[in-house]
Amino acid sequence: MPFNSWEGIPLLGEYYRDSCVLFFLTAFVVLIFKKKLNLPLHSPIFYTLVVFLIWTVISTLLNTDSVSQYFFKQTSGSVRFLRQFLSLIIAAFILPITFYNCFLHFETKKLIFKIRRVIYYSFVVVIMYSIIEVLIVKFNLTFLKTSILNLFDYFPFVDAKIDPRLARISSVTFEPPALGTYLITIFSWMCSYIITSKNSYSKFIPPILVIVLAFISGSRAAFFIILIQAFVFVIGISQSREYSKLFSKIVTALVIIISISFIVSAPKLVNYVSNEVQSFKLDDEDHSLSNKSRFGIQYAMYKVFLENPITGTGYGQQAFESRSKYPNWAKRNNWEFRLKYLNQNNKRFPPGYNLYLRLASETGIIGVGIFLLFLLYILIWCYNNIKHNNNLLGMIVLISIVGFLLNWLKMDTFRIYGFWICLALIFSVTQKKLNHE
Repeated sequence: MPFNSWEGIPLLGEYYRDSCVLFFLTAFVVLIFKKKLNLPLHSPIFYTLVVFLIWTVISTLLNTDSVSQYFFKQTSGSVRFLRQFLSLIIAAFILPITFYNCFLHFETKKLIFKIRRVIYYSFVVVIMYSIIEVLIVKFNLTFLKTSILNLFDYFPFVDAKIDPRLARISSVTFEPPALGTYLITIFSWMCSYIITSKNSYSKFIPPILVIVLAFISGSRAAFFIILIQAFVFVIGISQSREYSKLFSKIVTALVIIISISFIVSAPKLVNYVSNEVQSFKLDDEDHSLSNKSRFGIQYAMYKVFLENPITGTGYGQQAFESRSKYPNWAKRNNWEFRLKYLNQNNKRFPPGYNLYLRLASETGIIGVGIFLLFLLYILIWCYNNIKHNNNLLGMIVLISIVGFLLNWLKMDTFRIYGFWICLALIFSVTQKKLNHE
């Protein structure tokens, strides 16, 4: 999943960098030709997802008059809908159905360990690259670029590169936020080692490394989201008698670490927290540009929603309406709006920076309501499985979903592969349980 720092294939649209989708789509085609495509017809979660997909079409049809007149960035409203809907179908239907059909062939415990092993090996590569990258951009050991880092060019779908200007870490992904999303995705799987490993100390290393790398990467949102995931994990194991001793050890260790940290460097910690809070303001020296773009676009989408509260503007159409609603405080002295978001010669549409606001503006209160119901069903499944079965999978899925839900507050794409893997795991485990009964 993380190997996507290459130039990509433009024909794939927003999936152009994601090398993993080449394998996932190939697997889907193979399943169709073998005529062995099963659907999770037993799951109310699946039906809710299908209803959401249908509503995206209905909401667009209800706005046919407007959609037919839209034209922005050399793209008509109809073409924009077709592209966005195809992208949605790939993420929300083809991917989970492909994963589901594959997962049905494995016993649940073995399946969890197989997925975790793949993620672990990918994380090893990410860590190796990141260490070299830190030495180059943070400590100015530039000779490592030609002597060691360029060796990663031999990895498929990877172009070894660094960011000396911003000094941020992206590893084998194409940008720091992509690395942040990857770390959010794998954190729950790395936490699972704490539950399953018999080694008293080494089992804590993988999740700690995820937290450390999120901190070093400079991805503010990812770091705080992972801390919340860690909190959910600690609370989750506290509910089980089986993990009561483990919970006590973790809490004791955290109290000691936090206490020592405050004693040794309390002013530095307070200053760091203060700087991070300040970084979300519009006048922050380092982040004011990105903050103005992000908050300005979110504000415009909210205005679009207020004007189209029931059915929205149609799926994929909010950018046509938002372009006239960007606030002046966001556009002032902001080259991103001038050269990217409002530039007709730049064919890329501006990102929404918030999936929930995007759905509210494009599919109305009905569409975002259906999607939130879909997410609620998933959370209820996690709660029931953890409470009644104390199972490992329920814990992994819950921690992952919490991370994805928070991550969608800052991005507007369904192209989150870990989410659809978790959904397919829910489908396959439920189907196996029904078969057993």
